[in-house]
Order: sequence, then C-alpha cells, then structure tokens
Amino acid sequence: MSITIGDFDFTPELQVRTRAEYRRNPVDMGGENSGFYTEDPWAIMERARIGLTADRGPLRAKVTLQDARVWGSTPPTATFGTDSYSSTGVYEAFIEIHTTNVPAPSAANNVTTNAPEPQYIRVGRQSIVWDGGRLLGNADFSPVARTLDAVRGHVNYKSLDFEAFGAILDEAQPIGIGFGDPTGPYSGGSQLYGALASLTLDPLFRAQLYGLFRPKTGAQTTDTLVASSFGISRALGDNWTMALGVGGDSKGWKYGVTGALQLGRIDELDMDRLAYAVVGDASRRFDGILLTPTVKIGAAYASGADSSATQYHQFDPLYPDVQVNHGLLGAFAWSNMFDVHGAVSVVPMTDLHVTAEYRYARMASSVGDWVDTYLVRTASGPCAVSTCNGNQSLDLGHEVDLVVSYRPWPALDISAGYALLILGDGAKQMLVNEQRGSVNSSGTFVPPDLSHYAFLQLTLNVPAKAP
Repeated sequence: MSITIGDFDFTPELQVRTRAEYRRNPVDMGGENSGFYTEDPWAIMERARIGLTADRGPLRAKVTLQDARVWGSTPPTATFGTDSYSSTGVYEAFIEIHTTNVPAPSAANNVTTNAPEPQYIRVGRQSIVWDGGRLLGNADFSPVARTLDAVRGHVNYKSLDFEAFGAILDEAQPIGIGFGDPTGPYSGGSQLYGALASLTLDPLFRAQLYGLFRPKTGAQTTDTLVASSFGISRALGDNWTMALGVGGDSKGWKYGVTGALQLGRIDELDMDRLAYAVVGDASRRFDGILLTPTVKIGAAYASGADSSATQYHQFDPLYPDVQVNHGLLGAFAWSNMFDVHGAVSVVPMTDLHVTAEYRYARMASSVGDWVDTYLVRTASGPCAVSTCNGNQSLDLGHEVDLVVSYRPWPALDISAGYALLILGDGAKQMLVNEQRGSVNSSGTFVPPDLSHYAFLQLTLNVPAKAP
C-alpha cells in the first residue's frame, strides 16, 4: 500500500502491540542485592510504532517512531520496569542508496522477503540481524527492541554477499565539553563493528563467515550489573568475535550450525579473553501428513569461566535475540551453558499454529556466571562463592514451553505462551546463595522447585505482516 506524490512513493506502516506477562518464582528477579524477593511479578506492556518510507528510484528514506509503556508492574524485576522500559522516541531513521527498487521493509522487524538483497549503503538508525540473531539480533520480543545507529553497506556478486557496518551503541560519557566545563572529559560512546561474507551454492547450503568487534571504551560505569566477572568483561573489556555458520532451508528441511571464537583483553581482570561456543538445529516439516507437523532437534554449548588466573573463558553472546533461541522463559543465554532441546509444531487449522518444546540445560562451568536471555547475571556459579569439593551440581533444569499463535485476520496476530522450568539441584543451590525463595521458620532460604512464565499478546500490523 503506497501513495504517490510527485516523484516519491510513500508507504505508511503501523504496529500496535499489547502484552500481559505473569511470572511465578522467577529465577532472575530480586534477591540478595535488592533486599527482598518477589514471587509473583507481572506486567502489562504496550508498544506502538508508526512509520513512513519514501522511495524515489535508488533512494529510500524511512522514519519510524515508537512509544513503549509499562501499564503496571510489580517490582523488583530484571526484565521490565516503568523507568527503563517506558520511552518515546525514534525507532528507525535512515537514508539508503540502493541499486534496484526493492519492497519496503516490514513494519515489524525491518526485513524484506527472501528475494536477493540489492547492493546498498544505509546510514542511520536501523535493525541489523545476522545469523538468526545468535550474536546480533533485533530482540523484538523485548519491550523496546534493539536498533543501531550505524553506517552499513551490502554488495553481492553472483552467489557471494558481503556486508559491513560500524555502529555507535550508546554514550558512555557526554560527548564534547559542557558550557560550564572547559576542561571536562571527552569520550565517544561504545562502538560495534562487523563484517560478513556469505556463499550460497544451493537453498540447502549457505555458508556465512562473520566477525564482530566491540572495543573497550575506557569509560567507567556504576551499573550494578557489573558486580560480576561477566559484567566486568562485558562492560570494560574489548571483544573480538569470529563465527562460521552453515545452514539451509528447502523442501521442508531446515538446519543451521554455528561455531564462534572470542578473543580480547580485559585489563580490569588482568586476563586475556579466550571463549568459544557452538550451536546447531535441524528441523523437518511433513507437508503431506495430517496437521502438517514440524519436528526439530538441537543442542548448544558455550564455554564458562574457570579457575584460570590468566584467561577469561566465559562466552559473551554480545547482542542476541531474546526468548527465542534458548527457551521462552528467558532463563538461559548462550553463555556458560549446555542444552539439548526438541520441539514439535502443528497446524490444526488455517492460521493456527501450536508449538511444544522441551529443553534440558546445565552450566558448562561451576565457576562462571549464570546469565539470562537479557544477559543479566542470574547467579554466580556454585564454586564462585564456596569451596568446591567436586560434588556441586551443574543442573539448571528442564524447561517445557507451549506457544499458540492465531491470525483471525491477516493484520491481527493473537499469541499466548506458557513456560515451566523444573529447577535442577544446581539452580536451587545458586538461588539459595542469591537469597531467592521462601524463608522457613529457622530463617533458612528454601528455593522453589518450579518457575512459571505466561503471556498473552495481541499485535496489529498495517500493512499485514507476512506469516
């Protein structure tokens, strides 16, 4: 749907999303640092986006405004709060020069169809998603989502594609000198650079080699999340990440395998960074069978910190997607973890999709931090706070997810989900260390056996988003 005025084609976009969330015995909220524990946090969140894309031949400009609000919530939470997740501002604002006329990006996640991408240069605030959001994603499920202020270029030649960008993530300190401070500090913001090369030989074989570099800013921070080795390494160390991914999608088969290596230096810990991770998934859709089932299996591993005094080994997933790749509950990130999982999806009727997933997770190291999908430290490993005797459990637990999505009209999506985490012995001990749980008559913390998460979400997209 576009409107032509003179030489320009204007395409308006609108998205309105409302979601209610409820948690019971959350693993990553409250506890020792806050002084109390919330057993039943909840929130009702709304997010509205309105955008306009203008095209004229090889030129494109897009501006999208976003308002995100928490209607109500119970503190404390690590995932949502009225101060951190209530905002009105520019979600996207970029100018693009491309070689061919292409469909305008969708309102929901700024991605086009599966048609070959044109060659382009794009400058401004934009969404960048690489390799399914493993290390760089839009985090669209989160209350605000993520866009980057970046310069980005993409070129292709036959079956080869190349892409690179440079982005400013935030301002660690004020840039420039204040009117009343002629000798004040000068500091740019945190930065992120990336380069990607991909080769597509067949729909079932596409290889991607990419690198991401986040330099150390040199700025100090008072963020309470830096009260751990993982937080220090993330906020105050540089990070060189190299990844190789192979995948494909054709005739009902879909698979992807990615391996990543991280190097760098963390002066505050006096350590060199050496971490690694691997993840793989494969699925098969059976079109000729009742309910059109899709069966998926996969596994993931990411290294964790250990007792080394010279090298830091916990993997940092940088800027990943959330509550997508490692469970709906959001309790596990691709860091210091090992998981195996399987899922079954069915289509009982047109526009109704039901997915059930099982996941078993455990820590890779008893010394490193357990972090959630938002990269908030959930707890320190059992050997990080006590003397190890070789008997500490690393089991985080078994998670079962159920998600139902229904589209009564092309523009309206109604989805609901429920996640149950059966906590393992390792998770329970770490929650006790963090003082999360109930207190018995003797004053001892008793961890929960189960953690629950449920949501109900309505999303309206105009024009309608492709399923």
